[in-house]
Parts: sequence; C-alpha cells; structure tokens
Amino acid sequence: MSTIAFWSPLLGGSGNTAHAAAVAAMIGLESRIRVLLGHGGVVGERLERAFHIGENSINQSIPTIHDFGMDALERLSLNRRLNKENIRDYTIPLIYEGLDFVTGNAKREGTLPGYRASILPTILACANKYYDLVLMDAGCGKDELDLRGDGAILNSADLIVISLTQNIQVLESFFAGRLLPTALQNKPYLIVLSRYDHDSHYNIHHIKRRFGYDGVIYGIPYSTAFFDAWNMGAVIPFMHRSRHNHSQKSALPFYESVRTLAKVIMENHNLCKSVELDQRNVI
Repeated sequence: MSTIAFWSPLLGGSGNTAHAAAVAAMIGLESRIRVLLGHGGVVGERLERAFHIGENSINQSIPTIHDFGMDALERLSLNRRLNKENIRDYTIPLIYEGLDFVTGNAKREGTLPGYRASILPTILACANKYYDLVLMDAGCGKDELDLRGDGAILNSADLIVISLTQNIQVLESFFAGRLLPTALQNKPYLIVLSRYDHDSHYNIHHIKRRFGYDGVIYGIPYSTAFFDAWNMGAVIPFMHRSRHNHSQKSALPFYESVRTLAKVIMENHNLCKSVELDQRNVI
C-alpha cells in the first residue's frame, strides 16, 4: 500500500489540487481498489471545493466538523484508538467502495498544535492498512510546511507528484534545486506540467533537452469544462461523463492525460492487477 503526495513549489497557478482531485476521481471510477483522498490544510480551502464539501454542505446527520475528518483522526491517533477497522468511519464516501475523502482540519495548526509532525505519519500508516492507495494534497510552497501538516505528508509519501508550469523561470529554479524542500531531495517524484500547451516552444521535449532531464514529464492541458465542474463541486460527475461520452472532444485531452498519470501511479505501486484502465485511451 502506498501514499502519494501532490505538491507544488508555486503558490498559485500550478493546478496541484486539481491534479489530486482528478486523479483520485479517475482511479475511483475506473479501478477496483479502495482509495483515500485527503490534504494537510484547513477544511474548505482545497479539495473540498471539488466535491461540494464544506462546513455548510455537510450532511446534517453529522453533528459537527470536529466529529470526523482529520481532526477526529488526530484525536483518535493520539489516544491510540485509531485502527484500520474504524478509520473509514471518519471519512466521507465519494464513490461507493472506491473513493473516500477525509476533510481538512478546522484550524491550520491542527487539533493539537505541535503534535502534527508525529501524528500524521501514524494516521497515514493506519490508512495504508485499510486502503490500497492514499492520495494526499500536500499544498503549495515551502513555507510553514510543518504547521500545515504538509511537511509530514511529504516525509511519509512513497511518491511525490510535483506540479509545475511551462514558465521558464519556474523551470530554471526547479531544476537548479532552489524550489525543493528537504523532504523531496531523497524521494522519487513525477513532474506534471499544468495547463500544458504542446505548441509552446517550451514543450516537454525541449524542457528535457534544455535541462538534461532524463525522467518522464507529464503534461495536463487546460480544460474549461473541468474547471467549470470544479467551480460547481462536480468533478466526479464530470469525470464520469468524460469516461462514457467521447463526443466532448474539448475535454478529451485533459481526461486522457489524467488517465495516463493515474495509470503510471498505479503501475509504479503494483496496483495494475486491480485496474480496468483501457490501454486504447492512453497517450
């Protein structure tokens, strides 16, 4: 079982959270494995927007935000009551038997300030005992990583998906090592270019040649339909429609690029036996 972290050195415009949401929805819809999605930030500021989840939209049968999500998991972990049998009880099911979501904390410093660096690895280890794959949005930027919980996520990750853009200044800084936090320096990672434009001079081929990079870089193009769905909290319905309706040609390059990335993540962690991703649609 594996933890995959999505992170970007950029404070905006990287599409990092969108990548995490899209990959999670793709795997949840097209595979037969159990996936947990979460993040290290405050409830409502990241992934909740993709699925219309927030303090004002949560089912009223749940008493308060403190009774589930990351706040509850932190308290249970500290009290040694969290285990693989009960972890799912504190999540929100997004896709039946496919994708569960754990909301962020009510406060930026977490339930118990000062304990996050030690508690989050325990929570992720427990999650990996129940789920086949754990996907975590580790936010953006290098500052205050530990305060947000994102530092602990990066340290615990088996693979990090790094979201960049085709901006040459960003690429120069990244490949010079100036944008990497300590946690990434000894971790395997994948590079994803957000809003990718194949016709740009700085396409993937040129970037790899210029910086002498022999790893694989993935490009995810901009999709108006996807971001409209994001704004409506309807990422899963969008991915479901795109899966079955290839007449939406404008959304197809985005959908297929996310599909490729999801497949690579699963191949790298020996989950392909449980995957139904159709080879014909892989770029």
